[in-house]
Amino acid sequence: MTDTCVGNDAVGGYGRYGRAGVSGVAGSAMNRVNHDTYRITVISAGVSEHSATGRLGDGVAMRTQETLRRHGYECELRHIDLKDFAADIAVAAVNYHMTDALLDIFDQVTSSDALIAATPVFKASYSGLFKSFWDIVDVNAIMNMPVALVATGGSRRHALVPDTAMRSLFAFLRAIPTPTSVLASGEDWGTEALESRLRLTSSELAAMAISGLRGSMTAADADANAMHDEHAQIPVR
Repeated sequence: MTDTCVGNDAVGGYGRYGRAGVSGVAGSAMNRVNHDTYRITVISAGVSEHSATGRLGDGVAMRTQETLRRHGYECELRHIDLKDFAADIAVAAVNYHMTDALLDIFDQVTSSDALIAATPVFKASYSGLFKSFWDIVDVNAIMNMPVALVATGGSRRHALVPDTAMRSLFAFLRAIPTPTSVLASGEDWGTEALESRLRLTSSELAAMAISGLRGSMTAADADANAMHDEHAQIPVR
């Protein structure tokens, strides 16, 4: 892991969360001082110390770092345990009051080059803590952000959760999930099949970061909005 001094622009939202606009975040991602360093953030909704969910997310992160370094880039890994902020998240979900701790998390999330979203599966869907966090994040905060979808479950009956419940959530947030997702149940740990899926997901996430996908898509959105504004000025007769 490398410690790199980078900007912490955030996207608008509730209260003090409104520090910068969407274009500010895109500019931060596209115009970093050190273009050879990528920031990968794991957001884990695991509920125990050293949870399997957090470890699986870190597994994707470390393999992503290995891939980036193999291509000559440095990678700063960051890890957020949502359970440590559960009370703050619950209060914010009710009255939209954002604590300094939550604002710091938002800054880490929006200043990332890619995210790894990890959740345990409860009753065929992501956890309440995981959903509550994304409920208080501004709807534009991770637009065009590469995201790896990671989940842990008690059995393989939950295998489709990353590609149904999680993928639809991040589609609403207009993030860009990797084509390959990961779910690990008890019997999967230590298997070659899980290792293969972890490496495939991390390779896809690294490729999306290196390609500058977020910046390119944000520029495309800006062009589309400009064209819309131009056409909007044409009177309809």
